[in-house]
Amino acid sequence: MERLLNKLERRLGKYSFDNLTLVLVTAQAAALVLSLAKPGFAQMLVLDPAYVRAGQYWRLVSYLFVPTSFSPIWALFGLYWLYIIGTALEGQWGAFKYQLYWFFGAGITALGAMLLNVPTSNTYLLMSLFLAFATLWPRYEIRLFFVISVQVRWLALLDALLICMAIGGADGWAKLMPVLAVANYLLFFGGSLLDLLRGRVRQAARTGERRAFAEQESPATAVRSCATCGITSLTDPEMDFRVCSCAKHDGKPTQFCLPHARNH
Repeated sequence: MERLLNKLERRLGKYSFDNLTLVLVTAQAAALVLSLAKPGFAQMLVLDPAYVRAGQYWRLVSYLFVPTSFSPIWALFGLYWLYIIGTALEGQWGAFKYQLYWFFGAGITALGAMLLNVPTSNTYLLMSLFLAFATLWPRYEIRLFFVISVQVRWLALLDALLICMAIGGADGWAKLMPVLAVANYLLFFGGSLLDLLRGRVRQAARTGERRAFAEQESPATAVRSCATCGITSLTDPEMDFRVCSCAKHDGKPTQFCLPHARNH
């Protein structure tokens, strides 16, 4: 995936621009002010396929500008957090990759809403942005209610749980909308997550094998023996032994003296 992104950036990077996050924050702030001044204004921005087919094509883009809350305090907190996350990701990835993440997520969400005829919001798209931030900086800490310090990886798990609950609670084709909205996250990080999962599974399997092998030996009577030279802990009590479970031995724990463990 990284190779493809680098190739795309070489060809299309000249069309990217800086400070996309500032544009989004400014647009959401303006939508908040107009909504407070004119109740119902936000309803003209949401992505509703019926209105789009009636000619209100701006909704395909304007749904990105709907604020996360219409309570001024919570809305300002949401805008502040969007700015922090967005600028961090843009600084880490660069303008092109960051904009590709946004535009792919926004585009596939709009396309899914139109094809499935399901009204949708930018909620899950913003969640995907938070998931990306938490994946890159899992130990970053924020203070909830200015009191409780929490690492973002735990909040990301909560986000993932909410997405799963939304999928389970939706009806019909609407179940696909949360998945489509986080497709950009799955595209960018899916490979890394699978590699991490496979590594954890292999590590757990090897740990279990070594623990089972160790439990078979009685501490008082266990005799260590090298599979290469035959030296044992009885013939040379000072010798160190190691256990290997690599593919050469079909994954089975095999003992070696220290010199042969290094060269087997």
